[in-house]
Amino acid sequence: MKQLLMPRCRDGLPALALSLVLPLLFAGCKPNPQNGTATSKPENNPSRDHGALTVTPPIPARPEDFLADVSQKAGLTFIHQYCDNRIANILESNGAGGAVLDYDNDGLPDIFLISSGPLAGVTHHAPGTPRQPNRLYHNLGQGRFEEVTEKAGVGGTGFGFAAVAADYDNDGFTDLYVVNVGKNNLYHNRGNGTFEEVTDKAGVGDTGTGIAAVFTDVDNDGKLDLFVANYLTYDPNYNLYFNPDSYPGPLSYKPECNVLYRNRGDGTFENISEAAGVHLTGHRAMSVAAIDFDQDGDQDLYISNDGTPNSLLVNDGKGHFKDLALAHGVAFNALGEAAGSMAAAVGDYNNDLLPDILVTRLGYGSLYQGASNGFFTDRMMASGLGQLTAEYVGWGGAFLDFDNDRDADVVIANGDAHHLVGWESLLLENTGTGTFINARDKGGAFFSARIRARGCAVLDFNNDGRMDVLITAIGDRCFLLENQGRTPNHWLTVNLEGTRSNRDGFGARVRVVTRQGTLGAEARCAMGFLTMGDRRLHFGLGADETVDRLEIRWPSGTVQTLTGVKADQVLKVREQ
Repeated sequence: MKQLLMPRCRDGLPALALSLVLPLLFAGCKPNPQNGTATSKPENNPSRDHGALTVTPPIPARPEDFLADVSQKAGLTFIHQYCDNRIANILESNGAGGAVLDYDNDGLPDIFLISSGPLAGVTHHAPGTPRQPNRLYHNLGQGRFEEVTEKAGVGGTGFGFAAVAADYDNDGFTDLYVVNVGKNNLYHNRGNGTFEEVTDKAGVGDTGTGIAAVFTDVDNDGKLDLFVANYLTYDPNYNLYFNPDSYPGPLSYKPECNVLYRNRGDGTFENISEAAGVHLTGHRAMSVAAIDFDQDGDQDLYISNDGTPNSLLVNDGKGHFKDLALAHGVAFNALGEAAGSMAAAVGDYNNDLLPDILVTRLGYGSLYQGASNGFFTDRMMASGLGQLTAEYVGWGGAFLDFDNDRDADVVIANGDAHHLVGWESLLLENTGTGTFINARDKGGAFFSARIRARGCAVLDFNNDGRMDVLITAIGDRCFLLENQGRTPNHWLTVNLEGTRSNRDGFGARVRVVTRQGTLGAEARCAMGFLTMGDRRLHFGLGADETVDRLEIRWPSGTVQTLTGVKADQVLKVREQ
């Protein structure tokens, strides 16, 4: 059942208004034995059984579908451990995500997925319920993955939310950071297929309610720093709430401050949150995106907050920040609301070589179109995205050029925030004229399936130049959607390796010049809602078989130019 009235945040006042409507909408709903996507009306009694969650079976695709569910065929056996039979509180509502990373440097993206598990005072689990481990899947090629969690040593502990991956020590191997409720975990890649847990040694074991993180070089010293987004301090004894059909929203709980760790370069980090100006009070972060929004060569940070205005932390070039979201037009949505923001995706949907920001929300989202003066205009309604997304709660969202026609399309993972109800995810096609249309039929059968979706990441797991999608879901399996679309369009994927800059090349700006025009993108830690996507830069080229000029402006200031680059390849470029 779709939600017909959209809440504006997960807090008391909007919930009061909806409390008169939601019981009518959800009365009489029964569990669906086929996919577990509908539930009876939730009640406050945690012992009341609302039916066990079921795992969604494989979703058959038609030959003409662009995106096909290949999770089972690929060997992704992960099922998110959800220790409840309803969404009883705000922490349970968030689900969990994962990360795309090439941990063994074989050129094939691997997949790491987070398990939530039991947590005293939060989940309603049977005594002694064991936590299922996080899972790492090694990409074997030929469309197959092998689970290697135990061998790699990344099973983890605790109630997990998110993961992010990067080479923080520039040794040539991608490391992994897992964000939990409580102590986070840093895994150092030994380079032999195994990881060492080095959280305490590195000094990055923040014990807040972590919900997201990004690696980014805030002071441009060639070493990746770490920003951790914290949510709120959950109190299971809070009872000043009057909506029997839901749970207390974010403003019912104390906010937690975000944390910035500076990379010392010796395997350890220093907490510089207060000195750097990121120790902001009063917000409850849901996600963070690294973005050089004004293209001045330093990394800024965009924070998606739940129930309060979003934050744009502008870097002065020395790693000191000031929140200027209101001044740049990205604090509120087009209706002037500080709706519950989930995450921000960064891309260039109108090909003007300026970054745009898509914010998914519990309420109307935003498509902030960038301008050369650094100010953004919310084009959510004008682009058609407002109407296309209004009936859903969008969690993970991402830009992708799914048909390689040179413009950025959008994929959004949807799911009910208060009930274990599945909704359709959205594939929204860019018309090339500043507007979007629903591409459900073109996308395929998956986009008619009702899934309790949360995380969403874009990747090219088989390196065929057609962008695939990974979606995570509450109490369900993950969904790996292989792009099997057949088009005559060409593409180029750029895999950067910094030398004087950080090895991942985060912060580099890349321009691709072809006969039809110029495309641009910034290399960044591709963090979305709970989930990090493929860090490589993908460009759909349309009919162009050759890139006339490929220009890379590295964070070090070096400008590197390649000419006459053939299309339809994954191009590794090392900083000169």
